[in-house]
Parts: sequence; C-alpha cells; structure tokens
Amino acid sequence: MEKVERMQSLAAFGPRQQESQTPVEHSKAEPEVFDYNNVNYQDFWQQTDRRYEDAAERIALRRLTKTMQGSCLEIGCGFGRLVDEYAPRCSEVLLTDCTAHLIEAARQRAASLGLANVECRQLDLYKLEECGRRFDNALCVRVMHHVEDVPAFFRQVNQALAPGGQFVFEYANKRNLLEIGRWLLRRPNVQPFGYQPSRRGSGVFYNFNPAYIRDELRRAGFEPEEVLAVSLFRSQALKRVFGWRLLAGVERLLQKPLAWLRPGPSVFVRARKVSRPESD
Repeated sequence: MEKVERMQSLAAFGPRQQESQTPVEHSKAEPEVFDYNNVNYQDFWQQTDRRYEDAAERIALRRLTKTMQGSCLEIGCGFGRLVDEYAPRCSEVLLTDCTAHLIEAARQRAASLGLANVECRQLDLYKLEECGRRFDNALCVRVMHHVEDVPAFFRQVNQALAPGGQFVFEYANKRNLLEIGRWLLRRPNVQPFGYQPSRRGSGVFYNFNPAYIRDELRRAGFEPEEVLAVSLFRSQALKRVFGWRLLAGVERLLQKPLAWLRPGPSVFVRARKVSRPESD
C-alpha cells in the first residue's frame, strides 16, 4: 500500500509536494512508463473512500459515451473498473494495460459481468499499433497523468482509430482552483498557469494546462467536441461532512456548466479524429 499512499499524496487535492524543475523531455526513444506491478489498485478503489471519485467519473463517462457504438479500445484499463459503463453498447471491446496482474483482474471482471464481447491484452500505451486493427472509439481514464510523451501518445491513439473515430479521455488539470489559491498564497505545488506539463515529484506523474492538451490534440489530428469539469469536490473534509452521494448529485448538475472554467482537478474530453497527425 506504500505506493498507493504515495499516489494519493500526489493527487491535486492532497498534501503539498514540490513540482520538479526538470523540463519535460519528449525526445527520448523510450518514454518512461509507470507500472502498477507492486500496487494493489483494487484496494485503492475498494478499500479507501473513493466512492465519490468513482461516481463522478461514471457520471462523466455516461455523458460522453452515450452514443458510443461499434468497437472500442480502452487504454490503461486497470482492473476493468469502468468497463460496465460502455461495453454493453459496443460490438467489441479490447481492454489494454501494461501491468499483467491488472489485465488478469480485468479479464475476470469482464467475465463476472457476462461481457462476452470483451477481450483483454497486456500492451504498452506507446505501442498501440501492435493491436493490428483500428477501432471506432478509444477510451483512456486516469492514465494521462502517467504519460510522459503526450504528442507520441496522441499520435498512437490517432493511428489506432478509424477515420471519424472518437477519443474519450481524462487528464489531471493543474489549473484547478486549489492550485490557483496556493499560487496566490505563494505556496504552489505547481505553477498553475504554466503551459508545459508539470512533473510532480520524481515519479511519472504529470498535471497539464488545458491549453496544452487542446493544442496537442489538434496537432495529433483531433478536434475536441465536449469537455466536462470532473471531481469538483475531491476533498476528504467535504466527503466527511456531506457524504459522497450528495456531492455526486451536485456534481452531476455542474460538470457541464463549469466546463469552461475547469475548476476541478480532473477534466474529461470527447474528441473526434478529423485528420492524420501534423507530423505525418
């Protein structure tokens, strides 16, 4: 559980940890990849009070995938936590993750849900071409904060999608209200208005400026269609006082209206593949 606790401490609403001053490198042949080999990721969700976060992400996912049909590639699926939200509407689903024990857990979860259209495969997110086929949809939740080379990853997603395919993903937003407040008090975890990704500590953990994500999406041949502000009340104090159900109910009403402001630590995006990447 030590790594899980460390991951929690790195979250946007967690204890302060100084932002690394090392520039983000995109020129390395092999970007660093974070794996969960020594992490019980199921415990992170099931034995800690993450019911609010789970509910908030499911609310966003239902909205953004309500018209999803055809085939779907989920990148970094973990133990298949969210597969029940979209797989029943798809003709076929491929769940991928770089960690072997999580893929096995995802396979067991899909079977327990009776999802016969789900296949599971261990795969690096920078090597999606190894799927050997194209998909109508791609999904990626709670993975971008481990992506060191965003342009390379977005190009891989583009290549994995059929023309006109949709890409639904989530990223950690460094321009959230808490970080702005800390910056105003001159106690920042990160520089919230900096354009480049901010690396948190020494691990593979990044927060992003929404403008950076938008620009890299477009360079990779995507056009954003809908944005949602998510996990608006990610606070242990708020969860203790109001309870996760009430907070999730309020969040359901605010995710879309507050999307323009992006006040929370998490942002969900639905984008459409409109062209090949600029570098092609």
